[in-house]
Amino acid sequence: MPASSWIAHVKSVYSKGGMSYKEALKAAAKTWKKQKAGASAPAKKSKRKSKKVEEEVEDEKVDKPKRRRKRARPT
Repeated sequence: MPASSWIAHVKSVYSKGGMSYKEALKAAAKTWKKQKAGASAPAKKSKRKSKKVEEEVEDEKVDKPKRRRKRARPT
């Protein structure tokens, strides 16, 4: 929900009624929920990896050899 659409909605409610801006915000909140439910925004893609991708990543981790640490030099 872009902020500009919310502000435009509040301004329209404020201009229609003879009320303070604070009261217009409260009134706009009631009508905004109805407007928001009617309009369908595109669904956001999940950032979570699917199980199939997670299994592939785990398989890749198992195939890699472990790194060996270098010995500390004697002083």
